[in-house]
Amino acid sequence: MARENGVSARSGGAVSPRGGQVAIAVVLVVCAVVFLALLRQVWDGGSVAFDHPVMMWIHGATTPWLTDTAQVVTLLGGRIVQVAAVATAVVLCALRRWADAIIVVAAVVGSSRINVALKPVIERARPDLWEPMTVETTYSFPSGHTMAAMSIAAPLVILAWNTRFRWPTLVLAAIYVIAVGATRVYLGAHFPSDVLAGWCLTVLWVSAVVLVVRYLAAISSRIKAG
Repeated sequence: MARENGVSARSGGAVSPRGGQVAIAVVLVVCAVVFLALLRQVWDGGSVAFDHPVMMWIHGATTPWLTDTAQVVTLLGGRIVQVAAVATAVVLCALRRWADAIIVVAAVVGSSRINVALKPVIERARPDLWEPMTVETTYSFPSGHTMAAMSIAAPLVILAWNTRFRWPTLVLAAIYVIAVGATRVYLGAHFPSDVLAGWCLTVLWVSAVVLVVRYLAAISSRIKAG
């Protein structure tokens, strides 16, 4: 009976492998649908219905201290992401977790390259509803800072998922990516749809990286095992 209780205690609240796979599949499908829907709307200068009202609502809450805070928080989606990725990869290599190190670096670097490639193709102009509080010289869709933040946050959540740090990592990652995304809209640098598209596209990219790297790592392990 004690053994049964012990098993029950350990498995309480756990998600079955199949249930987890279904949940992941649903998330990926939703991300793909949302991204493609937004892309279709902004293509050739189109607009997204919720952009204007959301931006005006956020702009209505502008205060000096919020502006100062936003200008600091938004930096967390800049070059510091690349520094964090390298530092994380170094630690993972020291732990001989080669595949995980590759996942982190590939997620961040690949996300950056995708963003750079897409912007001049879509050519969406930056918002002009008010004088922006940050200077940007590139196109708007999708948000680069948002993609950068998600590209480091998502791999860390994945790497922590089977540890006791799962939920703290997920919560902190969510706060981080939402905060960076919100500052891009608050500062007038991006439309909300730019941010949402950046999140969705990066989740898809990171998922692809994880699948490919872990598949190749499994093949390598089998070859080494003979």
